[in-house]
Amino acid sequence: MPTIRDTVAFIAAILAAFVLAVTFYTQQVLTKQEAFGAIYALDQELQVYAYNFAGLAPSYGVGLAVALLVGFFVAVRVKRALPALAPIAYPIAGAAAMFTLIWAIDHTAGAGAGGVGAIGGARDALGIGLQMLAGLLGGVVFAVLCGRSQR
Repeated sequence: MPTIRDTVAFIAAILAAFVLAVTFYTQQVLTKQEAFGAIYALDQELQVYAYNFAGLAPSYGVGLAVALLVGFFVAVRVKRALPALAPIAYPIAGAAAMFTLIWAIDHTAGAGAGGVGAIGGARDALGIGLQMLAGLLGGVVFAVLCGRSQR
């Protein structure tokens, strides 16, 4: 049965992963546009970040929350079956959840395998890796805030 501590930890993990994922996403897109000659003033870049945070929250944020919920649920079972993996179960689950989320979005809303990915900031290995890093760090936040009481 989840406790208040678990719930707070889960919400913090979602927020941490979302903030990092959108930050990485936005920076990847801006960097790729700059490679084509686009020039942005600082206020324009900040506006893009703000739009992305607000615009991605309803869809990507909810998808991220569901992915982390499933990932952490699996991690609980893995920790029980393989106690040696307990220290890394949530971070690995967070990274795997983000990869799965991107894969699912690409294969339902995007062009599918071999096409241009639906997530602009995750169309190459670096972008996908950064999204997985966001999930991994969300898992670290969850693990730290849950503490040793989490079975």
